[in-house]
Amino acid sequence: MGAIVEAGYHLRWLVPVNHWTPLLGLLGIVVCVLLWRPLVALTHWRSQPTLLALVSGVAALTLTLVPKGWEGNHRTLAECVPTDWAQFGDSVGHVGAGVESWLNIAMLVPLGFGLMLATRRVVWPSLFVVLLPVAIELTQVAIPGRECSVSDWVANALGGLVGVALGWLTQRWLRARKAARLRKTEASGPPPTAPLSRTP
Repeated sequence: MGAIVEAGYHLRWLVPVNHWTPLLGLLGIVVCVLLWRPLVALTHWRSQPTLLALVSGVAALTLTLVPKGWEGNHRTLAECVPTDWAQFGDSVGHVGAGVESWLNIAMLVPLGFGLMLATRRVVWPSLFVVLLPVAIELTQVAIPGRECSVSDWVANALGGLVGVALGWLTQRWLRARKAARLRKTEASGPPPTAPLSRTP
C-alpha cells in the first residue's frame, strides 16, 4: 500500500494538476464544443476526428501551461536555446529516459492522430505538432514553476509525429477496407428486381 501511495505522490509531480486544472479543462471543453461544428462546416474536415483533435489540444495546453506549484526551477529564454549541436544532441539523448519523458511523448499522440484523420493530410499536421511544443516551451519561461526544455519539445514533437503516422496508417486501412467492400458489392452483382405484378 505504501508503494502505491509513493507512486501516486511521484506521479502528482510528473502530471501537474492543481486547483486550476479542472476549471481550465472544463472551459476548454466548452470552447471545443462551441467551435467544433462551425470548424467542420468551414473546413470540411471529418467531424469526429476534428473533435478529438480539439479536445486533445486543450488537454495538452492545460497540462503544460498551468503553474506547477513551486517558485524555483526557472530558466531564462537564453538558457532554453541550445548553443551548439552537441548541446542539442545531449538534450535529445534524454528523450525516453524516464517516466516524465514518456508522458511527454504520449501527450501529443492523440492530437497528431486526430489532425491526420480530420484533414486527410500529412504535411501540415506534422508541422503543427512540431511547432506547437516550441510555442509551449517558450511560453513556459513566463509561468511560475515551469521551465523550458529542449528534450520536452523533442518528446512532444515525437509523440505528435507518431500520432500522425498512426492516423496515416488508419487512413490507408479504412480506404483499403472501403475498396474491398466495394469490390465485393460489384462482384455479387446488382440485387434481383421483383417481377412486376399484373393487374387484372
